[in-house]
Amino acid sequence: MNDGVKDDLTIEPIAFVRATGATTRSPWFKPLPVAVGVVALGLATLVFLMLSAKAVRIELTPAPDTVEITRGFSYELGGRRLMLPGGYSFRATAAGHEVLEADFEVGDAADQTVAYTFTRLPGILTLRSEPVVGAEVFVDQKNVGITPLTMDAIAPGLHDVSVRAPRYLPYDTEIDIEGMRVEQTLDVNLAPGWSNFAFESTPPGADILVDDDVVGTTPMVVELMAGRHSVALRKAGYKHWSSEYTARAGDDETVPNVTLIVADGTASIRSQPAGANVRINDAYRGQTPLDLVLAPGADYRLELSRAGYEKVSRRFAIVPENDMLLNLRLAPVVGTINLLAEPAGAQLTIDGAPRALPTTGSLRLSLPAKEHTLRLSLEGYAPYEAVVTPRPGLAQQLIVNLKTEAEAKAARIPQQITSALGQELRLVLPGSLRMGAGRREPGRRANEIQKDVVLTRAFYIGVTEVTNDQFAKFDPNHDSGAIGRSLLSQGERPVVNLSWDQAVRFCNWLSENEELSPAYERNRDGQWVLASPATTGYRLPTEAEWAFSARYAGPTSRFPWGDTMPPPANSANYADETAAGMVPYHIVGYTDTFRGPAPAASFDANPLGLHDLAGNVAEWIHDYYSADRVREPLTNPRGPEAGEFHVIRGSSFMHGRFSELRWTYRDYGAEPRPDVGFRIARYVE
Repeated sequence: MNDGVKDDLTIEPIAFVRATGATTRSPWFKPLPVAVGVVALGLATLVFLMLSAKAVRIELTPAPDTVEITRGFSYELGGRRLMLPGGYSFRATAAGHEVLEADFEVGDAADQTVAYTFTRLPGILTLRSEPVVGAEVFVDQKNVGITPLTMDAIAPGLHDVSVRAPRYLPYDTEIDIEGMRVEQTLDVNLAPGWSNFAFESTPPGADILVDDDVVGTTPMVVELMAGRHSVALRKAGYKHWSSEYTARAGDDETVPNVTLIVADGTASIRSQPAGANVRINDAYRGQTPLDLVLAPGADYRLELSRAGYEKVSRRFAIVPENDMLLNLRLAPVVGTINLLAEPAGAQLTIDGAPRALPTTGSLRLSLPAKEHTLRLSLEGYAPYEAVVTPRPGLAQQLIVNLKTEAEAKAARIPQQITSALGQELRLVLPGSLRMGAGRREPGRRANEIQKDVVLTRAFYIGVTEVTNDQFAKFDPNHDSGAIGRSLLSQGERPVVNLSWDQAVRFCNWLSENEELSPAYERNRDGQWVLASPATTGYRLPTEAEWAFSARYAGPTSRFPWGDTMPPPANSANYADETAAGMVPYHIVGYTDTFRGPAPAASFDANPLGLHDLAGNVAEWIHDYYSADRVREPLTNPRGPEAGEFHVIRGSSFMHGRFSELRWTYRDYGAEPRPDVGFRIARYVE
């Protein structure tokens, strides 16, 4: 080389060798084609979903906090979800509401909406009462406890709230519960149910008695509960003073000073025998034994007399605050009794000792002027027994006609009986009546058709309607319920909201308890009918019996109280001013103090001694309802053999219209009502 450096790198040829036929293969898995396939499949699936899926909107009220599809596939897109037709489930939550879980179906429509509403969680209500604690709280007429009270789970919505405390006026209101665990508070200020009465006397220190209970001494301010009270002042050595006061809650009153009068003396008058008539200074004062309060210092003339005894006279004087005892013996005298017994041949005993009767005419008896027991007996006749008292100077005539056993049995029928539940029933002797009303009578309804009826069989009928307490012995689970804020289920009130069948079953149950043959049996159609022949078991009165009992002793007035409206105050329990808003019609200006039904026998009885045939509750009657015209007089009618409805008679606490208050008003029904109860009846044995 030109640079003079020796080049040791020499290029040398090598031998050429031809390659063999063997080659290297490429790998079987190729990522690129697989990726392309997956993308294609995904695109195909997406295209299928886009073409087959339905747009579904899930609307929830209120707006949810979370929504989760728990069954089925969905894709959320713009406020809607893409879903294939089929079944789905979801779970949603919203504050203050219960968790919402539901199943739904997606149909074939392209655009669908599924709507649901959350249920609000219960609210929390705290009730407090002032100025007292421990008041009873009723929510929707159910007792829930006493104040202070916190109800941790009260359903949302409007609720009636009533608070009751002894000696305080009732408190009633409504409250709208928000729910959603919102805490609400109701503070109740109870108004006093009394008024303050100030009493003083001259001299002071007199005991004050309110309704016979000593509450303190004068001078004193006394709390009187609202209502009418008897008040008395008593002090040793002075006459008692008393008066009546009507207290109105919160209306205080000062009673004028009472000047007490010095007490009189007393005379205790006794006689042997007792029962002598006492006259003092020619004025009748009663019978011995007798205690009299008399003014001191006077000279009194006493006279005792008793039939069969000689009169006794005495003079005496009274010392203030002293008790004089007069014990006088009366001398007996003899009286005469002329006894005539028929038929002849009877056996006579007087005070257990036999006496012979003449074969004809009367027997003259001279007996001491005291009570004697006479007994007459004769084979084939019922014995006769009587207590007689001979009267001096007055010959008595006693005529005895012995009765056969049948006649005596009729005479022994009691005027009143009592059921095993303590229900009183009065005897009603048979008679005739005209039922219904004339066509021209104001207020008459088309079903009040006049018909003449004859009753030939004596029967007993309940003095009052059957009460909740009495019906509970038969069916402890029955609840008469409530109407408005008026409870119908209190024990002493008539049972209501029961069917005619329930009343019949009660009658049969009561009969079986007294080992009487049930009055009712089922016919081939399964309906209750009176047994044939009729039994003496308890039953419902027929319409004729009810009408005859209601107008017993011949009242012919249009209404139970007379012929004109309105009824006198406290005539009966009708729809009065307190029922305004509860019933369609009420009697303007009339008040009977009961908004709902009244306790049995709260109002005066009719001449037969029966209560509430008018007012309180109407009554189921035995008869099936009919408005057919009848031309011939009916004897002991029981109504049609079958029908859809039963007769209801009598007005109720919900009746206030002119036509409903009349004696002849007829109603009918098949279903229980809050103003329909019943009373019992039975035939005389």
